[in-house]
Amino acid sequence: MNIINFSGGRTSAYMAKRLIETCDNYLVVFTNTGKEMPQTLDFINECDKRWNLNVVWLEYRYGNNFEVVTYETASRNGRPYSELIQYKKGILPTQMLRFCTHQLKVDTSRRYLKSIGLTEWVYHNGIRYDEPRRWSKMKNLLPSYIDIELPLVKWKITKQDVLNWWSMQDFDLKLNEPYGNCDCCFLKGKGKLAIIAKEKPELFDWWIEKENNQLVVNDRKHGGIFKQDISYQQIKDKAQSQLGLWDNDPSFECFCNTD
Repeated sequence: MNIINFSGGRTSAYMAKRLIETCDNYLVVFTNTGKEMPQTLDFINECDKRWNLNVVWLEYRYGNNFEVVTYETASRNGRPYSELIQYKKGILPTQMLRFCTHQLKVDTSRRYLKSIGLTEWVYHNGIRYDEPRRWSKMKNLLPSYIDIELPLVKWKITKQDVLNWWSMQDFDLKLNEPYGNCDCCFLKGKGKLAIIAKEKPELFDWWIEKENNQLVVNDRKHGGIFKQDISYQQIKDKAQSQLGLWDNDPSFECFCNTD
């Protein structure tokens, strides 16, 4: 069985469209963290309806379980992410301890596939030809038992190719950087997070609440904050009081991209 991992971005949507035109034995899966931007969910639903993808919407549930949801019932308040943090006894994921990607995305998908009787499958991920750093990182991050294909690498598809293709379509994802993925993902550089803090400060509320809750029982070295050197409250406060702060702070690759 060919599993098409639909992250909700332009690149993975492009990949899905090409794959379904050449492959019969496929299943399109989207794993929702509950912290995606609303436009991402709208875009997935639009692609699903226009292209008859029959997307399976999945969410993590407390205790390493999962639930099949729909566009209408999918969480918009961070429920899967919150339940994972609760199950981890309050420990927050960080750049060095990225259990969120594995549990909310990879393992949730795996549990569903096994529940429907699949014993073998191949994941198709939307990593592009112009993202060589992500090729090697994926090999290191994913378990050895997972078979994965990178069709966009084989096709030598770049970001500009994807954007050119979407420019010729009659609909598109209504998001651009720095938005996408989990709305305030800790893998975003502080520069991107500062822009979000200025434009949509309300998106920081969930992340600040999680850090405030955990700092009561954990110190910074043991799960108290998402970023190792600064809290989300500090990012928000500094971003709203200064211009151009952290413009050069790097972001890091994730496998949930919306480009």
